[in-house]
Amino acid sequence: MTPTPNPRNLPLTPTPMVAPTQPTNPPATHGKGGVLCISTTKTGTPAPVVLITEWSLDRTSDKVETTALGDANKTYVKGLDDVKGTFAGQWAAHDDTLFEASESPDGVQIELYPSVDSTVCFKGPAWLDVSIKGGVSAAVTLDGNFSANGSWTRVAATPAVP
Repeated sequence: MTPTPNPRNLPLTPTPMVAPTQPTNPPATHGKGGVLCISTTKTGTPAPVVLITEWSLDRTSDKVETTALGDANKTYVKGLDDVKGTFAGQWAAHDDTLFEASESPDGVQIELYPSVDSTVCFKGPAWLDVSIKGGVSAAVTLDGNFSANGSWTRVAATPAVP
């Protein structure tokens, strides 16, 4: 058998790859049951926050390019993790927890549960920022964002019920 010409010195596969079997997908989780818990200090116990309508968690990491002459493509090494996120919701006139938390000089503790019956929790210390807005034709709402103030983890958890 004559080898296939390979002008770019790419790895040759002697036999075709076989595609994997499609997995059976589990049911998806609807976001309506998510729970955001925040403490008012770094050492406090996180409690569920009322009227939250959405949240996000971004767990990225620094990548440093290490490409050398002759490499077939760019290469990278992983650096430090970066954890940050956002949330939004309706303003609860009787609850000042988020504003107290945003004024904490040592940060807060945050726990995010994808669902009230979730056995997974994303948690860690954070710095918190909160803003409030309203208008003539709008409900009064809150927006917030947070950035890590220490190590974050993903842990098995007992479901949180607000």
